[in-house]
Amino acid sequence: MISRSYQQFAIVCADSAQSLTEQLNAKLYDLRDKHPTVTFEGLIARIQYEESESAPETLAEEYATQGVRLTCEDCPFFVPMYKSDGTVDQRAKWGGCPWRETKRALKTAQACDKLFEMLNNGEVKLCASIE
Repeated sequence: MISRSYQQFAIVCADSAQSLTEQLNAKLYDLRDKHPTVTFEGLIARIQYEESESAPETLAEEYATQGVRLTCEDCPFFVPMYKSDGTVDQRAKWGGCPWRETKRALKTAQACDKLFEMLNNGEVKLCASIE
């Protein structure tokens, strides 16, 4: 995720101290999560605050902003480890992956962009299991 922040200003002015206080308190309440600081010049208050925005860099991050978080274990190309009797070894934390350089993937790791590209292209379809 690329995150950017920048400074913003809001000016509150009034003709009386009471009016300035009410307007300033209302504005500070609106900006409470943006770390406001206030400077005064007579009956003028200058509020300095910080705005921030973030944008996804990868396809996986783009899906994550929509609430879709997949792990390597969710990928149809993930090959789990097997016991000698042929059943899946639930204790194993690793498995095989044709897309990784090492051909191994941690099953709880965030799925790579290759899975999301295939989802977008329609090459792969995932279905939810309700347990």
